[in-house]
Amino acid sequence: MAVTPETTRRKEARLAMRLTPDQDALIRDAAAVTGQSLTEFVTTAAVARAEDTLADRRVFRLDDAAWTEFAAILDRPAKRIPELAKLLNEPAPWDK
Repeated sequence: MAVTPETTRRKEARLAMRLTPDQDALIRDAAAVTGQSLTEFVTTAAVARAEDTLADRRVFRLDDAAWTEFAAILDRPAKRIPELAKLLNEPAPWDK
């Protein structure tokens, strides 16, 4: 693992949780097959899920100029992509 500020920063916070034996075994098995420690596996998974969850709930503030530019981009007509149009006109694999 590369040494980064994140990996060298002292980790003092703790997180405790209760699991069923099946959940514990599943998580330990997954950590083992990825070659990660249990802590590393759980931390990586939890942080990724937290970032995904919060990404949809963030407030993005724009000044007037940035808002005008953003709105103009949204108002532009969509670019036609022939390959995408063809794909969208094909039946879904589960409809075949």
